[in-house]
Amino acid sequence: MSFNFDLNKVETVLKQSAIRATLGFSSDFNEVRKRAVHSSHLFVLPLAEDNQNTNQVLGLDEYQVHETFAVMIVIPCLTGNATSNAEIKELRGQVKEAIAGCQFQGWDPIKLDKGRTVELNKETNNLIYQCQFSVTGIHTVTVKVMP
Repeated sequence: MSFNFDLNKVETVLKQSAIRATLGFSSDFNEVRKRAVHSSHLFVLPLAEDNQNTNQVLGLDEYQVHETFAVMIVIPCLTGNATSNAEIKELRGQVKEAIAGCQFQGWDPIKLDKGRTVELNKETNNLIYQCQFSVTGIHTVTVKVMP
């Protein structure tokens, strides 16, 4: 198991689902905020990670790895209205259905963490909604004696 959860797997699940949105690439949230979109887009971004030593295996370091990531839903929107609200509601439901409960080798099933509207950006005319997910796994490291 790798210390870092592979978000490419989440992107693959989203690509294979029937969600009517383009999967975009971005290195961080600020880049997503700056980019105007002309149709619905999804961006998968890491948010936080926590590694706790469980001290349960003698001679080895065992860590419980907890990662939080987000699927950012970005839609073009001049003003918040019933149409944009309905589109965000539909997309967030589809994203949650596609991702929550997926399990990859070495990790527990993905859990829905929380969701929230992040912003209505007047410069780009984007409405951004964030679906947050979390995943947990155990990683064992062999102690290495260094000279």
